[in-house]
Amino acid sequence: MKAKIFVIVILKAAICIASPPDNLYVKDREDAILEVIYNRKAITDTTRREESFTIDDIMLRIGKTKSLFCGVKKLWADSISTVDFVSYSYMLRATYEKDKDNFFFLGGRYWSYIYKDLLNKEVTECDYFDMTHWRYKEEMKIPSWNISDSITNIAGYECLMATAYFKGRRWVAWFSPEIPISDGPWKLCGLPGLILSAYDDARDYEFTVKSIRTSGLGLVGFMYYRPEEDYVTVTREKFFKSWQKYKHGRASDRIKAAYGITTPALSSPKKTVHYDREETDYEHN
Repeated sequence: MKAKIFVIVILKAAICIASPPDNLYVKDREDAILEVIYNRKAITDTTRREESFTIDDIMLRIGKTKSLFCGVKKLWADSISTVDFVSYSYMLRATYEKDKDNFFFLGGRYWSYIYKDLLNKEVTECDYFDMTHWRYKEEMKIPSWNISDSITNIAGYECLMATAYFKGRRWVAWFSPEIPISDGPWKLCGLPGLILSAYDDARDYEFTVKSIRTSGLGLVGFMYYRPEEDYVTVTREKFFKSWQKYKHGRASDRIKAAYGITTPALSSPKKTVHYDREETDYEHN
């Protein structure tokens, strides 16, 4: 019976997402001209690489003057929770009963929204951690690519290899001049063709194209599924400092602080985290 209810909820949610009221939630919008789905693999513990990683499908939706990069499941979950919160609650409950350890990740494990404003040369990133919706804006940085004569075929497209040191990591990118769009996964861009595959030299992060669409696309813009006042706008420095503090802290301490619970100070050390974000060029404590 529970399985039948869950299927009904899924179908109802799918109907809601098939024709979402984009005009209400997509700001500074324009029509998309291309949509790319990448497989993103991220190592979550560099001391146990073979068993500690996450895999998510990530969407790059490109317009003439802007692009959006976000998790497919995250966009799906945020859309459902906004359009039909009752259905979303049923889905969350059903997922919890099936898998108590991972129900929180109904929206996948990649929660960032990255917006590239090509006209104003700005990048805005929104993310959720430490029970806070964070947002910061920075100047768009273009990697200084070195294009080699190495060639390979990815998804039926002839690709050239390029390398660059960008935001703290050495990146390898394979791009296709057959698709003359200077964009790619995450914040990678600036090549004479769409980036179809990219990874850092440690293979902590890998992006590989899964599909490309040019029709039946949605809008490109700022996806605001929460009220504007819910976002905490900070500097890039503050964003990464807050993230680092969050990742190295204890979840129990954060919950107690949020609800005003006072307990004797604990002497246990900070949590050791054996991974970093895609970019590492920020001040580490």
